[in-house]
Amino acid sequence: MALVLCLILFGWLVKYFAYTEKEKNFYRHLETINRLELLCLDGSFFEYADGSEYTSRDHPNSFDLDLFGHASLFQYINRTTSKPAADMLADWLKAPAPFDEISSRQQAVIELKPKIEWRQKMITLGYDHPTGEKDPKDLLTWVFGRNYFLRSRYLKIITYSLSALGLLSTVLVILGAPAALLVPVLGINFLYYFSQAKNITRLQNQVGKTAEMLETYASTIEMIEGEAFNSPELTDLQSVFTADIPVSVRIKRLSKLVSRLDVRLNVMVAIPLNLFFFWDIHCCLALEKWKSRHAPEISLWFSAMAKFEVLSGFANMAFNNPGWVLPEVVPGYFTFRAENAGHPLIPAGRRISNTLEISQPGKTVLITGSNMSGKSTFLRTCGVNAILALAGAPVCADTFTISHVQVFSSMRISDSLEDNTSSFYAELKRLAAIIQTSEHNQKVFLLLDEILRGTNSNDRYTGSVALIKQLIGYGTVSVLATHDLKLADLAEELPGKIDNYHFDVKIDGEELYFDYKLTPGICTSMNASILMKKMGIRM
Repeated sequence: MALVLCLILFGWLVKYFAYTEKEKNFYRHLETINRLELLCLDGSFFEYADGSEYTSRDHPNSFDLDLFGHASLFQYINRTTSKPAADMLADWLKAPAPFDEISSRQQAVIELKPKIEWRQKMITLGYDHPTGEKDPKDLLTWVFGRNYFLRSRYLKIITYSLSALGLLSTVLVILGAPAALLVPVLGINFLYYFSQAKNITRLQNQVGKTAEMLETYASTIEMIEGEAFNSPELTDLQSVFTADIPVSVRIKRLSKLVSRLDVRLNVMVAIPLNLFFFWDIHCCLALEKWKSRHAPEISLWFSAMAKFEVLSGFANMAFNNPGWVLPEVVPGYFTFRAENAGHPLIPAGRRISNTLEISQPGKTVLITGSNMSGKSTFLRTCGVNAILALAGAPVCADTFTISHVQVFSSMRISDSLEDNTSSFYAELKRLAAIIQTSEHNQKVFLLLDEILRGTNSNDRYTGSVALIKQLIGYGTVSVLATHDLKLADLAEELPGKIDNYHFDVKIDGEELYFDYKLTPGICTSMNASILMKKMGIRM
């Protein structure tokens, strides 16, 4: 009795120890999350995944606007812990949301913003299971693929019969029958198992080692199932998980089935289990049975879970930046009104905000200014905030209104040894894509920085004038930063179609002072000669 009591006490202590370890890890992860958020508030957000795998030079704007990679918008927003959510965040940044969905996302952000503990607990689940970031692509390939075990009508009968024969032979040997009796019986069992080995291995390769990932997904979905929501977007997403048996329970079941199949990776255990009980085959049968019941729904489950993660990231950004606003996205073409807009990735203490309004199609805003005065940063400020607005996220501005458009840019052009392409030809290809897009009456907002910089000054001016006139003819709106002051004279030739703005520089002897404020009119002061003198070039 003393031994039994000690064993019971030991079992309770083991269980309590596991609970304590889980609680300890939870609070450690929570401490990490808040430490990283405090760093983020100070402008250091570089410990989050940066989404560099989503970088594409051919995308209309992502390379120019630093949407992905180190110190990118993706890295600033990203609080996802699953691959489907990271993929969805990248997709939302790459393309505008449907017009009707933007306001729904904004309402969801408003509701999730004060749910700090709930949002952070969701992140801790991912921290508890780092393999939750594993790509479920192979798992989904299996879900939508063909069955290899359920289609065999006699598979269960054969395996149960051979198992019974193997166990019976073992009992007879124990009772005194010759041990040689086991040789033909186990040989038959081995040959039958071997006949199914190819299909078992195929299934294992697709679902193996996903148990921890599925456990994380199940825990995340369980959190969603247990929370009360009011906004239409969140209630619709939550309804995806409504069923007689909770979806979290169903995914936990799949996780357990995968864990059982992964037992085959332990050879010492797998050999007796399969020789006598055909363990792997029964696991595969159970997995395919689960698949046959839930295949049409699992993609919806993963997608709804991913949306909750991405919207939580938007809400986190809104909470961290209480001065930011949810923008107004309007259907007509064209409206752009940004009051005191700043670049979201520049810390508030160093951020300079500016105001710009464009209220008609076929308008070109020319921005002149000296080197380092802030022209390119302002273009990116307009572009990044437009991307956030069209994704349904808050923006860094006092007020922000934009038409439902596609943002297109030509700012950061480089050559390619791999494609045998010069930077000038690469820019021409980008401008050709811009012209083609504008020509087909697509609603676009163009951000152009020092176009045709790879040719001589005469050709650059002639080509720039031709491009501006062509874009105005299409009714396209563009903001163009340039050093070429002659382009500003187009305002007289095309009245009402060209707006001139500039960034000024104050010069005191050989010292330069920038205020980074956008001002109407044409720039009259340049600083290149002073900078060249500082670099040792004799003027």
